Amino acid sequence: MDLDIETVNLTKLYPSKEKGVGQVRAVDEVNLKIRKGEFVGLLGPNGAGKTTLIKILCTLVLPTEGTARVAGYDVVREASKVRSSIGWLHGETGGRALYWRLSALDNLRFYAALQNVPRQVAKRRIDVLMDFFGLTKEKDKMVKDFSTGMKVRVMLARCLLANPPILLMDEPTVGLDPATADETRRLLTALNEELGKTILFTSHNMAEVERLVKRVVIMSRGRIIADQSPSALRRLHREDGGIDLQVESRLPRDAVAQRVSSIPQVVAIIGVREEGGELLLRLRVRDEAEALYQIPLALKGSGIKVTSISERRLSLEEIFLRLTR
Repeated sequence: MDLDIETVNLTKLYPSKEKGVGQVRAVDEVNLKIRKGEFVGLLGPNGAGKTTLIKILCTLVLPTEGTARVAGYDVVREASKVRSSIGWLHGETGGRALYWRLSALDNLRFYAALQNVPRQVAKRRIDVLMDFFGLTKEKDKMVKDFSTGMKVRVMLARCLLANPPILLMDEPTVGLDPATADETRRLLTALNEELGKTILFTSHNMAEVERLVKRVVIMSRGRIIADQSPSALRRLHREDGGIDLQVESRLPRDAVAQRVSSIPQVVAIIGVREEGGELLLRLRVRDEAEALYQIPLALKGSGIKVTSISERRLSLEEIFLRLTR
């Protein structure tokens, strides 16, 4: 397996501020493997250990126990080689990682020099990045005059100056307005699909993660508690099948529920509510496909009119809340 990121029993301990508690395990024996070219979402509630894990992979924080390798290099023994293999972007709504009184072009020249990119290589690469991120017309303007979206573009370009194979994105869209966040997501997709960059991406926006990534890693209290594709997580947590049924009827609510529960395909009614003069019933069934066909047939002529029936799929946010609670 060709891995860009691998951790083995990775652990980080911090002194606790609470009396009687000696240490806190911010990262607790994490084992993670990410292949070249993957786009992986790293999720977890506040305090789950996501940012600490990212900072260890960036060589900004030393692990207490275990090992981590990035691009094949050990984050402790070969830290300089790790740094030359990654681009790191932390969610900073104001573009604080840039020098505001420099132009976009001068910012990129400065950071290229810091990263020891040869001058001629840097010139060509900056031209390409300016074009890729739509910065060419604004390259001589000072960053302080840029919109937040433009600052994010410059920060993404900065991450790519050394052409790193791996990007570590810690909440890159936090605090952005919807249009700018959408633009940033499209840029990340292009970096992954068009340039083949491996991306480890953290976010609290579940819809954003579901849209971007092919694999989700969920952390809670320093540990990985799930590591699958969004679709596989939904299949795993579908609760024996779910159907949303909407009906019209002059019968009493209890009579409708009793009639529906008597249908052989229905295992249980797990929710009933009234909305706009209709009843909405959430059902647990034996087989979704069979139930979608059999339930309307079973209710025909019973005084209960089916106005809508659909398979219910848990959202990634619902699954996340179940796991982390």
